[in-house]
Amino acid sequence: MSYGVVGSKSGHLLVETLTGSGGTPSDAAFDRFQSVWGATWVPGRLTLTALHLTFMPHRVGRGSAMLKIDLRDLTGVELGAGVVQRTVGLRTPGHVGRLRCLGAPGLAEQVAALAEAAQHAPTRPPRGRAGPSSPDGGEHRPDLLPPGLPRVSGPS
Repeated sequence: MSYGVVGSKSGHLLVETLTGSGGTPSDAAFDRFQSVWGATWVPGRLTLTALHLTFMPHRVGRGSAMLKIDLRDLTGVELGAGVVQRTVGLRTPGHVGRLRCLGAPGLAEQVAALAEAAQHAPTRPPRGRAGPSSPDGGEHRPDLLPPGLPRVSGPS
C-alpha cells in the first residue's frame, strides 16, 4: 500500500464535540484543534493519504494547530446539504469535523473508500514482537477492525 498523497483540497473546517474527549488519538487531535480555534470555520488545506487526513490552517502563526486524523478512527463519512459548497462530515466516536469545500461529493466518496480500506488493512505488530500472533500467519486484532464503515450518507 502506498502512503503518498491521494488528494488535496482547500476548504474550511469546523469541529463539533459530540461527547466527552473520546478514546481515539483522532479525538485527542480534534480536542487540541478545537482548543486553539474554538467553534469557528477555519480556512486551510486538506491533504488526504491512504492512512491519514491532514488539515493545515492557512494562518501561519498557529501552525501548531494542524489536525491529523487517522482514517482507521473514522466511524462515518457524511455529506451535508448545500448549493455551491457542501460539507463533508468526518465522524469519530467523540467528534464531527465538517469540511466545507467545492467538490464535496467526490471527496466524501474518496474518504469513505480510503477509510474502509485502512480499517481492513493488516496492522503491523507492535515493536518488540518478532512475528504474527495467530497461527494462520496474520495478526488478529478484532478491536481494530470495526464491522464496517458506512458509505457516504446524506442528501444527494
